Amino acid sequence: MPPKRPDLPPPPGTRSFEDIAFGSHERQAIDVHLPPSGKINGVVANIHGGSWQWLDRKVIAFWDLLDHGFAIVGMGYRMSDHAAFPAQICDINAGLAKLVQIAPEFDLPMDRVAVMGLSAGGHLAALAGLACDQPGFGPSHGIDIKGVIDIYGPSDLITLDGQWSNDPTRPPSAVTKLLGTSVTADPHHAYRASPVAHVTDQPAMPFLFVHGDEDTVVPLSHSLVLHAQLTANGTDSCLKVIKGGGHATPDMHAPPVQKVIAEFLKKVF
Repeated sequence: MPPKRPDLPPPPGTRSFEDIAFGSHERQAIDVHLPPSGKINGVVANIHGGSWQWLDRKVIAFWDLLDHGFAIVGMGYRMSDHAAFPAQICDINAGLAKLVQIAPEFDLPMDRVAVMGLSAGGHLAALAGLACDQPGFGPSHGIDIKGVIDIYGPSDLITLDGQWSNDPTRPPSAVTKLLGTSVTADPHHAYRASPVAHVTDQPAMPFLFVHGDEDTVVPLSHSLVLHAQLTANGTDSCLKVIKGGGHATPDMHAPPVQKVIAEFLKKVF
């Protein structure tokens, strides 16, 4: 069943420029939202969640970032019904390339860009940070990403598929639909689609993980493992565990989380 759509309007005074296409599919577009103050302190590329098959770029959970002077860019990408992986990360990288192209029109400071995603969007945000130069993952956008915010995103699709397959309340086909094949049939493809596969022995850009310790959809272990990998190679990685937090529950988007995210962005910018 699709998640309930959290239709939260942007704050009054937000200047929005929507449906800026970077491809022929309706989902291959970005939306640019500028802070009412007019001063832009940085850019946050926001990647929506929805098991790679629901929701869209119009869903923004952290509009409050506009109040801190951060522009928010809603990143569109094709769903697993439209195309199999790596189409999704190809679209994210193509969307970032489009953002570079149009940045002068909006006076966007492209030397201060972070990528943020929730759930499936967190998975894609981590890939955007760790695997942007991978062959077949889309065009090079040339952005020096300053930070990645991964909010309850899966880091290992092989593990996730096993967890979901053992949960009768979850459709076991979500990872299979994304990959276009089963994990069993092509484990290498599943591993390459996982952020954990792209951690090297060199430090990455700073990471912030936000995860609830009662998340039964994407267990906390996904953030724990990737955070540990990044910390081991010297990456500045922070893990914020929300006590009692579930998957996309209100406490995962509450003011304390908003504060942690804003402070992280101010630090990396």
